[in-house]
Order: sequence, then C-alpha cells, then structure tokens
Amino acid sequence: MDRICPYLALADDGRTVADGFDPEHRCHALTPPAPLERARQVQLCLTEAHARCERFAAARTAWLAASSGLPRVAPDVAFGNTRLVLEPEAAWRNLASSPRVRLSRSAAVVAAIALAVVVLLVATSLAGILNGGAPGATETASPTPSPSPAPSASVAPASVGASASAVASSSAPAITPGPSQTTYVVEQGDTLNLIAQRFGTTAQAIADANGMSVTDTINPGEVLIIP
Repeated sequence: MDRICPYLALADDGRTVADGFDPEHRCHALTPPAPLERARQVQLCLTEAHARCERFAAARTAWLAASSGLPRVAPDVAFGNTRLVLEPEAAWRNLASSPRVRLSRSAAVVAAIALAVVVLLVATSLAGILNGGAPGATETASPTPSPSPAPSASVAPASVGASASAVASSSAPAITPGPSQTTYVVEQGDTLNLIAQRFGTTAQAIADANGMSVTDTINPGEVLIIP
C-alpha cells in the first residue's frame, strides 16, 4: 500500500508490515533498524506523510545514488510486489487504540502449564467431593445426648413430719409445720380457693400460713400448711 512507508517493517521480518500500529515495527531506513514510538507510526509511517520524513528522504536518496549506474529494465517488464501487508483484526484497525500485546513462545508455554495445573487441581477436588467429601477431611460425628427422663411428680398422702416437707416444691418458702398443724399435698387442678373451701378456711389464711400471696401459683406435689 502506497500510504505506508516502504521502510516500515517488522523487526524479525523486513518484508512484512502490519496495517496498523505494532510495537514490533522497526524503521529499516536506519542501520540497524530502530524501534518506533506509537505517535510516529500513527502520524507518519502509516500515512502518506511518510514522504516528508527525513529518514525516508535520506534512505531514498542513498538508494537512488546506489542504483543510478545499474541498467534499467525494459518498460514492458512488470515485477510483482513481494511486500507482505498484514490486515489486523477489526478491533485493531483503529490506530488510536491500545497497542497489541504479543505473547512469546516461552510465555505461551508457561500459560499452558499453569492452565493444566489449575485443571488438575479442579479435577482432584471434584473427585474428592464425589467420593464423599474433600480429600483429607474427616467428619467426627458427635454423639447425640439422650434425653434424660423427666422426673415424675409423686403425690404423697397428707401427713405430718419430715416426709411431707421433703416433697414440697422448691419455689415455695420452706415452712416447718407445727405439731398441731394440718398439711395438704397439692394435686392437679387445685387452687387456693378450692383448697380453702375443702378445709373450711380462706385462701388468704392459707397464703399467710405458707408465707405466700393469694396470686402465687401452686404446683402439684407442693405441700401447704392448712391453718
């Protein structure tokens, strides 16, 4: 292509040029070929403006001087253009885009090895999960504590003495009945009013005798002093 400088080519191939910015481009008008910054490639080497470049002019003058004594070919002889121009990808055609990154062969080999290691680790982890858990992981089953049997409430017959006070509820204040006092073991469904009616007294009197309030809750098995 005429708009690209004929002295612009890749570093490792002086007959090949990319139609766009490439960090591998070198100016072959100089000896040895010199690298080119991005701005110079975009604004000069890849456009018709390369004809005004001092490097191009000097190299062109030197070539014309060296070839002035050579015999010229016949006018009807045509030579094929052996210069290879690479067409970049669509996203690379914008000369203002970021430079293309080329991976060396060694970098490609390292990347392939790293990918293989990652695939191997993933496959090993999946195999461990399918075989019953991650490798090396052991599960310790903690024994489930068996529920302790609930204490059964025993209802003792009304009696006077230490046996009646032993089955009294811990929530009630400890009151030691006198020798002439009557006691009653609370049964399911009892209230102070029902007990007072049964013994011909009042709920307040029973509450006072047991150091409690008439609004307190009484529980089965609790021993009450009946005044």
